[in-house]
Amino acid sequence: MGKILSRVNLRCMRCTEKEIISENSLEAVREIVTSLRNVRDLGNGWLFRGEGIPHQGVVSEILTSIENGSYRAIRNMLDAGWRLEASQALYTYLTRLNQPLIPYTIQSLVLDNNNNNITPEVVASDVLGLIREDLSMRHRSLIGLILHLLDCSIKLSPADELRGHTLPVSMLPIFFNIEVIFLQKQHIVLLNCTFVFRIITLCMNGEGF
Repeated sequence: MGKILSRVNLRCMRCTEKEIISENSLEAVREIVTSLRNVRDLGNGWLFRGEGIPHQGVVSEILTSIENGSYRAIRNMLDAGWRLEASQALYTYLTRLNQPLIPYTIQSLVLDNNNNNITPEVVASDVLGLIREDLSMRHRSLIGLILHLLDCSIKLSPADELRGHTLPVSMLPIFFNIEVIFLQKQHIVLLNCTFVFRIITLCMNGEGF
């Protein structure tokens, strides 16, 4: 009984927490994801890798529009061809969220050193269950959008013969506490990459949020 009450109280506390994203900002993110996932250039490896982008002013403008939820302005900029800048703005926005995209309590499940004998599919399935149970609909929608974008990019990107797909590695700072990852052994980083692939697969196979 005590455990049930504690769980109820925890849920009530969550109800008062600030949403990770506003409804309009979520629509702004949706505009960007919808535009990017239909672009063949995703396969050229530039998604979320904005080093050397010459139009940083445009990136800042799109970032501000995401934060303000000005999705119509973003739609106009995407129609004008600013997709590379939009991808960088989206990445920056995600790294500045008021709470982790994947909560630390769920991250700890993935980063657990005792996971060595557990298959990535099992870990990913457990994580999906916690996401469905503990996060708000808006939070789940945001995670789903980013996973869909990753899925599209991976499908369009040829794997390197030696390194495989490197995009999930570049996305780890968004999904996990990167400081924790760098303090872990290398196999933990590889486990997280595998986790990203598995959770994408589960979502794409109808086990999404």
